[in-house]
Amino acid sequence: MKLLRCFLVLGLVASSLTVTSGASAHPRDEMWPGKAGPIKRNETTLSELREWFGRPNSRRVVTVGCVQVVRLRWDGLKVYAERVGDRPVGAIFVRSRAIESSEHGRLRIHTERGLRVGDRHRKLRRLYPHARPIEHGGHIHYRLKNGQSNSKMMGKVVDGRVVQLEAWPFEFC
Repeated sequence: MKLLRCFLVLGLVASSLTVTSGASAHPRDEMWPGKAGPIKRNETTLSELREWFGRPNSRRVVTVGCVQVVRLRWDGLKVYAERVGDRPVGAIFVRSRAIESSEHGRLRIHTERGLRVGDRHRKLRRLYPHARPIEHGGHIHYRLKNGQSNSKMMGKVVDGRVVQLEAWPFEFC
């Protein structure tokens, strides 16, 4: 009986460590409304991103709201940045579970509660029970957290999976 209790206690401890391991992942890789890992909104510049991730796969000038911005894409990452000055990043979209950086190594971007790209829709709902769904265009957006300085963090779900984590300004205009 004593041995059975020991195994039961060990099992409970092991399961609690497993449940909390996602939320206690490396803080360098955390995503907040104003940042995704080392990329910080309104601070990180396009030249820094090129140093960290290399030459982008795609670069386009697009209109978002009432302003023109530069949209750059790398494998698993998309950013919008201003077209003037140092070109700071205005919006960040993480589209892969891991992103490779020459400066920062392998980044496994996650929210403070442990949500990552590729997780199931039900995990998002469990971690963020008060986030309201916004359905449009064949996908669902959830506002996961509001930031202090004109920012929000969103999760995008398509076909039952989180396909993108986003750090956006409330408005571009």
